[in-house]
Amino acid sequence: MANIILEDTSKDSYAVQISFQNDLLLEYEQYKKFSKTNRMYTHHPENINIPVKAHYHIVGAKNKKEIYAVNGDGTSHHRANKGIIVPPKEADELRKLGVQLGTNNILENINFFDNSMDYEILFLIIN
Repeated sequence: MANIILEDTSKDSYAVQISFQNDLLLEYEQYKKFSKTNRMYTHHPENINIPVKAHYHIVGAKNKKEIYAVNGDGTSHHRANKGIIVPPKEADELRKLGVQLGTNNILENINFFDNSMDYEILFLIIN
């Protein structure tokens, strides 16, 4: 498994983080449409080597710009999403997918790190 993170560090350079497991590097995104709203979602499975919880990214149907991301346990995947209220129709569909959202549909935030994991990280600075 590999995790790729692209971070804009300035207007002229980027920091790229690539995490490898078993020397395998694959990247693939597939969006599915909510049945009752015009938004879409993609699922990222749990990966204890990064570590990251299983989560969903919810995006706009036209521009695929992320609106929020939610972990399977109902917590916000990104700190910036803390306190977002998930629309009722999307919350119902996410629950059917196994997301454990509270009855108030509010994304909470709980930190999750297990520093006992062993993985390799390569940082690249692209100018």
